[in-house]
Amino acid sequence: MDENDSNKLASFLKDAEVKVVWREEDKTKVGRGMITNDDENFVYLTGEKGTVIVNKRDVIAIKQ
Repeated sequence: MDENDSNKLASFLKDAEVKVVWREEDKTKVGRGMITNDDENFVYLTGEKGTVIVNKRDVIAIKQ
């Protein structure tokens, strides 16, 4: 395991259903599901409707 893995959202929120709120084209979007991965720039959220990749700078909130 990489030393940075412990700081990742995917590790911190492993197996947790979350709600992610982000800004997209001057609209607020909401996604529900599990954060399957994240890196320096993106959060990968997988839910019932599929997977969405959100830029971290657009994320407003993540609620567990």
